[in-house]
Amino acid sequence: MTQKTPSQKTPMVMIHGMWSRGNCWAHLRAHFEALGHRVLTPTLPFHDVPAASPPPSRLGSASLNDYADALEAEIKAFDHDAILIGHSMGGLLAQKIAARGLGSRLICLAPAPSAGMNPFLMGPLKSFYKTTLRPGFWNKPHKPDWETARWSVFNGPVPEAEARRVYEDYVWESGRALFELALWFFDGEQAASVNRDRIRMPVLVAVGAEDRITPKEWARSAVRKFEGRARYAEFPKLGHWLIGETATPLIARRIEHFLETDL
Repeated sequence: MTQKTPSQKTPMVMIHGMWSRGNCWAHLRAHFEALGHRVLTPTLPFHDVPAASPPPSRLGSASLNDYADALEAEIKAFDHDAILIGHSMGGLLAQKIAARGLGSRLICLAPAPSAGMNPFLMGPLKSFYKTTLRPGFWNKPHKPDWETARWSVFNGPVPEAEARRVYEDYVWESGRALFELALWFFDGEQAASVNRDRIRMPVLVAVGAEDRITPKEWARSAVRKFEGRARYAEFPKLGHWLIGETATPLIARRIEHFLETDL
């Protein structure tokens, strides 16, 4: 465990979501590094490849538990008490890591649903129907086409140029991970489950009111599952892409406020 002096800022770990890599945190990372935080932005297993590369052979069957195991090892080597920040699927992974006893604060931005939540909402269904219609999608890598990504991920005030730039940096994602999230009731391993009774640190759950792929209903459900131990923030005009250049000033201010206060 890293020893910090009172003047040092607590380190942060920022965990990305589907189709992304650690570099997607560039704007929030720069903001908090300027404030004195050390920031780790790990890239999930099988994602550390050039955007134009074909998917790694083992990616399609990679589980959420595989991702969590890799993150646990990296965070233990970095700082056991780091502030955990996750976006989308990374928001769920951050909860799984916190339940393993890591982290001092937990921030979930537009978190993916955990086991037990209703997956049959219109936005997520429209976002993933092309992928889930593929035979055996649960063992195959997947990536959305531009039209789907623009509608589901980069809606709201994200400028076209920013959306295109991020989309062109997308990599392939695990079909197994999508299966575990969307059809958790068929998953014998319950990889999308979170033992929130083991998460005793301060928690912030934030979502854009216009989010289509991880809608506010899931964020509100996550807050309820913390049984009064989590704060909730909803941004009226934002969609899913809370970690981009456009949203960073609003999100950063809300995170700063959360870090300055106690539950």
